[in-house]
Amino acid sequence: MPRRAAFNIQHSTFNIHMSDTFSFKIEVFTDALQILGSYDLPLYRRVSDAINSRLHRFVTLRDASVAPIWKPQQSQRVPQLMVDLTSALLVAVIEEPPSPPGFVAPAPLRDTQPMMFFTSAFAMRADFYKRTDMELVAMLGEMTDDFIPLSNVSVFPLHGGAALSRGFVCLNRTSIQALFAVGAPITNAPVPAPVADVDLDPDLAEETPADDGEAPPPDA
Repeated sequence: MPRRAAFNIQHSTFNIHMSDTFSFKIEVFTDALQILGSYDLPLYRRVSDAINSRLHRFVTLRDASVAPIWKPQQSQRVPQLMVDLTSALLVAVIEEPPSPPGFVAPAPLRDTQPMMFFTSAFAMRADFYKRTDMELVAMLGEMTDDFIPLSNVSVFPLHGGAALSRGFVCLNRTSIQALFAVGAPITNAPVPAPVADVDLDPDLAEETPADDGEAPPPDA
């Protein structure tokens, strides 16, 4: 085969590989909207990693629909929709493409801990991925990601509507108002340091009259 022809074939293969996109079907909940659409990534990675990268405040969804929360029958379809991730309470993964050959997701040692989370709009029961080398309280206190990945999620609306079940959800960390571990106490919770006793200056102590509970005599 001539050298030029071989180069063209390799160049064409390279272009095909670089033009691949990976489409995830995701569902975004804000405190007022329920949004559904396809989220395209030029490189394969987990949705939680993509939205925690903070590269863009707005993500673009195609073949999208938007509806008032808990009233999906009133949805409006649009070919393209931009969503502000800072307003998202939950991002659920509905469908995901197969991973490319050779892809290995980072897998630190973690246990799953059932948890209850409360936001302004939802109560959620979900499995939280807890590190095996840290207590739960310490891990929650050191988190810096905007969205927390959760699995086996049940979502209960606080203002009416049917409960939802989702296999994988990313929960906006800043929207959490309260939480507790289900079936397991939080151990080794940090204890506030005791307030140190303040020693009075001996001279001031002598000048300070003792309060014996009696009122001073009136002036003569």
